[in-house]
Formats: sequence, C-alpha cells, structure tokens
Amino acid sequence: MSRDPFENLRAANPLPEDTPVHPPMNTADRIAGVLPRRTWPTWALAGGLALVVLLGGGAWLLWAGGGTQDVVATSTAPPTTSSPATTIVPAFPENDAVIYFFVEDDGTQVVPGPYLIPVARPYAVLSHFVEDPVYETLQFLLASVYPGEAEADPALLSQIPEGSQLLGVRVADGIADVDLSVGFYAGGDGPDLRRRLAQVVLTLTRFPEITAVQFWRGGQIVGFDETVGVSYPTVADDFADFLPPIMIESPVYWASGGENPLVVTGTADVFEGTVSLELLAEDGAILWEGFTTATCGTGCRGDFSVETPYEVPEAQLGTLIAWETSMEDGSRLYQREHPVWLNATPGTTTTTAADPVAALLSERYDLDKALDAALEELAQIDAQLAGLPLDQGTELRTRAAEVDQYIGELREGLGRVYDELVALGAEFPIPCSAEVLGSEPESQPDLPQAVTDLRHEVYEAARACDWEALPGLLDAGTFSYSFGEDGDPVGSWQRLEFLHYEPMLYIAGMLIRPFGLLPDAEQPIFAWPSAHAYGSWEAVPQAHKEALRPLYGDLDFGFFEEFGGYLGYRVGITLDGDRARWIYAITGD
Repeated sequence: MSRDPFENLRAANPLPEDTPVHPPMNTADRIAGVLPRRTWPTWALAGGLALVVLLGGGAWLLWAGGGTQDVVATSTAPPTTSSPATTIVPAFPENDAVIYFFVEDDGTQVVPGPYLIPVARPYAVLSHFVEDPVYETLQFLLASVYPGEAEADPALLSQIPEGSQLLGVRVADGIADVDLSVGFYAGGDGPDLRRRLAQVVLTLTRFPEITAVQFWRGGQIVGFDETVGVSYPTVADDFADFLPPIMIESPVYWASGGENPLVVTGTADVFEGTVSLELLAEDGAILWEGFTTATCGTGCRGDFSVETPYEVPEAQLGTLIAWETSMEDGSRLYQREHPVWLNATPGTTTTTAADPVAALLSERYDLDKALDAALEELAQIDAQLAGLPLDQGTELRTRAAEVDQYIGELREGLGRVYDELVALGAEFPIPCSAEVLGSEPESQPDLPQAVTDLRHEVYEAARACDWEALPGLLDAGTFSYSFGEDGDPVGSWQRLEFLHYEPMLYIAGMLIRPFGLLPDAEQPIFAWPSAHAYGSWEAVPQAHKEALRPLYGDLDFGFFEEFGGYLGYRVGITLDGDRARWIYAITGD
C-alpha cells in the first residue's frame, strides 16, 4: 500500500508509555501448529459501521451507526490431523476486504435469485493493525450485513446464523482450514447449509493463495452428505448456480479506490456474451455507456473486462449498472447495480452550466426523488386514516394538507423543467404509470360490440403509453381532456406523466372498473367508472365505491363525500349508430 491507512488512528489514540506491546498470537499459533486465533472485540466493529453507505429512496446516502453483535473467537482447538508443511498468511489482494452476500432478485431476472455478489468492507476502519487479512475478512463476513443493507432495494442478505464464531483459520498449500462454532452449522438443512458454505468459500477463494476450503467444527473436520452437494475440500465451482447471469467481480459492491478509468471485470452467461453497461454519477447523469463481450455466450459463463473512463468535479458515490438487452423488446434483463466510489477528476468542473439539458435532467432527478418521498408519506398517512370518521385524525389530516402543498410545489418545479426541456428540443424519458396493469381488461358483456372494441383499443394504448396510437383513437372533433382548455391532449398527458399525476394509470384503470350509462339527447354515453353516472356520491352503491380502490384512498373518498359527488378521472365513449367514439377522458367537475 502506498501509505499507512492507520496513521490517523494511531495519532488520535496514542499508546501509553507504560503499556507493553504483546507478541502477535497468530504467529505463535502457527509455530505451535494450531489454527491461528485472535479476539475481535465489538468496539472494533463500531468504526466500520460508522462508514457504511446504503441505498435509500433512490439515492446513495451516508449512514452512521454502531454494532453490538459479538462474533469474537475466544478459543482455538488444534486440528485432528497433522499440520501442513507450508503455512502462509495471504497478502492484501485489494484495498478492501471482499466478502460475499446474497442480493435479492430485482425483478429483471429470468431465473429467480437471490444471488451471491462480492461486497467491500474497508480494512482501514478497524481499530487495530491488520496482520492476517484472511482472519479479518472472515470476521467481516460473520458480522453480517450492515444496518440499511437489508432494507435497501435490492436487499443484501446473509444466510450465516447470527452469533456464529470463528474459532481459527489457517492457510496452507492452497487450502484454508476454517474452524467455525457449532452455531454456524446448526438449524440448517442441506440447502440452507450450502448457502452458508458458499459465502465462506467464495469469500476465501477471492484470495489468490486459496483454491479450496476445509471446514472444521470446534476442532473436528466436518464431512457433508449428498444433500449439501459440495466437494471436499470445497471449491468455488460447487456454487456456480448461486451466481447471477451477469456477475460484476470488480469493482465490488461499495468499492473504494475510485480508479479512473474504472476497470470493470466479471463473468456472464448471456445471449452472445453481450453485456451492456452504464456508469452513473451521484445525480444520475450518465458518465459512460457502452458494451463489452464475454469470452463465452449463451449456455456457458465467460469472462469480460472493459474500461469505463469518467469525469466528475468532486469525489462521490456513483452507480455501475450492467445488463443484457432483450432481443424481443429491448428491455433490460439480469440487471445488476453496484455502488462505487468515484474520484474527482483534476480540472473538471460541473457540466451543468455548459450543458443546459444535463442541468435540467439533474434537477429533474432531485425533484423526482423528493416527490417520490412526499407521495409515499401521503400514502402512509392515507393508510393511517383508513376507516376513521371525518371528525377524527385531525393531526394526520393537517399533515396531509402540508404534504399535499409541498407536492404541489415540487410539481411546479417539474413542470418548469419539462417545459424548458421541450423548448430545447431535448429527448428525455417519460414514465408510464399504467405499465403495472394487466395486458387484457376483463370483458363487460353488456356493452355494444363497437364500444367493446374501442374500449379495448384505448385500454391497450393507455396501458402501454403508446403516444403515437392514442391520437388516432380519440374523436378529434369532440374530445375533451380538460375543462376550459383546448390543445393537444396527448401532449398534456405526457406532461402530466412527467409530473407524476399518472393520467395513463387512471384512464386505463377506469376502463377496468364498472361502467354506467349517461343518457344524452342524441346518443347514450358509456361512462367509466360507474360512480360518474350517479348524481351524488351518496347515491353510489358501496360496491361501486370499493371498485375504485386502490386508485383512490380514504382521503379521496372523504373529499368526494365532502363535495357530494365523484370528482376523479372519467372516460366516456358514445355510440353514434354503429360507430363508437371516444369523446372524453377528463377529471374535475
């Protein structure tokens, strides 16, 4: 290492002159031919936990905390076999300790997870000298995931039981002998134990000097039956089924160092071996994008390596994303996201002043994060108000009004960003709120066939946010989308989607609710939802009210009751002879 990472720690915690320096016990143990031992008190973990970084609310945040789990080794047992002839202590292979945790499936996988991925733990956070990186790395692994990692999206998980203790470890002739407490092996069937073994084996074989692991339990060698499905000694290839289709080996999750260009290595089993990648700045701006090809394609796992140069004005936590592009619809499959530290690039300034589009997209990112959090808080308040009469929950209703006002201010900011992006002729993604709906609405047999056909077409176009198909479905001469406003309804809906009003979700969502019939002087109007066809909210049958959930919650229902009628989105299709016409999709009175 180019510098002493413990210099500041020692300066802040000088050793008293009358304190003797004890000999390193792991060296004495190797001379004696037993598995090395070392205590790692709980206070030594506190400094590490204080540097944890976690994902929350779509942004990377620094988190400070403390640990209380005790995983120290208090004794060591001699092996029951003769000592190997050559005993070594592996060198530091990387700046950080690298341990393996399971990561939850993020929804882009064809074969469900969770999967094993490498996660960084900095040696420099420890409050003592690191003599044996293997021992310290295993202690990081036994300490489990840090607070926040289990709640992140996707979550990190450890299958190793809490309280498992490392009694000793020795590396000789390429094999790591690992003595673990009884608790590590207890309470798990074959698959459960296999997951625990996988975390240990992949963690240790990350060291170049280690090719296999021999497990011990309280001083006795452990043998595994066929239900565990591993070789003996155990090797990393025994757990190939736990690896994700795209495995980022370096930089690891939470990696420090921030080299530039960032060298990305890993393995993949994807179509034609093609791996797409992006490197994002802390604000979500794309710093680099491209692809690389693994040495083997579909049906076999190949290696890949690619350099990703970047420029950032200040050190920050970025995100490395890798995925396979679907040949069917262009969607992202097997997506993996890793938080990585990026170093400031000398001479680089912020790009926002020179690039107005980048500045607007960065502002949008911040507004989106704040708006998502505010909408989530409002939803939680609504859940707490569920079933309460209007004369109760005053504090919650007051808070809801405050949050609602804040949401309005955020949407004003997003509206300005949208208008400026459009004025600049920029291309930018527009969310599609209706994607969560099913691909086929349930039939409503009482509808005329022409109305049924048009209802299906409108539903499909709205569900897919098909901005090109929607104009051809509405009746251009009579269509209404806003009271007192004439113009482009599709353009208005795009803007509203950008502002998180979710018009497509409501338009498509209304069409799968019960319908009502509005009499008209010339022709009837088929209206969704049925609540729109009743003269007052009180007259709406309870079953038809409940059909409006989950699009509307108790706060909305209270507003409808206070107003005396339904004021939400409504969709109208009229029948003119044999021709159905979509004449409105509107909200308000």
